[in-house]
Amino acid sequence: MIVDCHTHVMWYPDHLADQYVDEALQSKLVKLKRSGGEAYAARLDRHSYDSKPEDHWKASETADKVVVFGLQAKASGIWVPNELIADYVKEHPEKLEGWASVDPTEPDCVEQLEHCVNDLGLRGLKLGPVYQHFDPQDRKHWPLFKKAEELGLPIMWHQGTTFPSKSRLKWSLPLQLEDIAMDFPDLKMIIAHLGHPWEIDTIVLIRKCPNLYTDLSAVHYRPWRYWQSMISAMEYGVEHKILLASDFPSGTIDNVINGLRNVNKVVEGTGLPQVPKDVQDMIIYENWKAFFPYWA
Repeated sequence: MIVDCHTHVMWYPDHLADQYVDEALQSKLVKLKRSGGEAYAARLDRHSYDSKPEDHWKASETADKVVVFGLQAKASGIWVPNELIADYVKEHPEKLEGWASVDPTEPDCVEQLEHCVNDLGLRGLKLGPVYQHFDPQDRKHWPLFKKAEELGLPIMWHQGTTFPSKSRLKWSLPLQLEDIAMDFPDLKMIIAHLGHPWEIDTIVLIRKCPNLYTDLSAVHYRPWRYWQSMISAMEYGVEHKILLASDFPSGTIDNVINGLRNVNKVVEGTGLPQVPKDVQDMIIYENWKAFFPYWA
């Protein structure tokens, strides 16, 4: 079975502000022009990152189970109603699992999370300090994490770089989660995107924290860093804690699987180590079982 543990539903202009979308497009344009994708770049517009339910459903065809969420981050101009996610999941309960997002800077965030679970039936929590502009080491947010632990909700963290000019990257460092993982040892958490470009920090952190995992979405675009990260994960013995994820609409599950199958291309013809096929298979087909045992 294939599980995609990281996908989004949101679209412009209903959920995304102009500045956020403009900066996202500028970041994408720079990468495309550097890689020779001028023709594709010319077709980009403010709707290029739309992820409406019909788009999401079509892109998820390869996966057997899919986790989907929005994001609530007023500081970055992102606000996806949790009701939207709950309604979409109700259309495909056999395949989709909806997670909530609440903004920790909102004074009633704990009550909002309870509403998302008790009234909407959502089963996890998405947080992104770099987007929501909060310090994950500030103990004033501990009640939110405690409530997630009490409710048995896993947390998906965006701990990694991003493009918005107003974001504070220091809040996205993976090691910022160490105190949370230690103070809430029963709280299952995922660090998205291998925590790039701090992949080594993510690897050593998930090694020491039993309920902390990572996903490999949005990293195959950078083949040299990707290969290095995967080899490092094997050297530290945490390849079993890497989950498959697409970060749709930034990528699809097919993109990610193809990227993993080609992770060794950058070192072909050299004496450098390679990521074995059995490790690739484990990430694609097996690793989800430890995090989502109820699907096994």
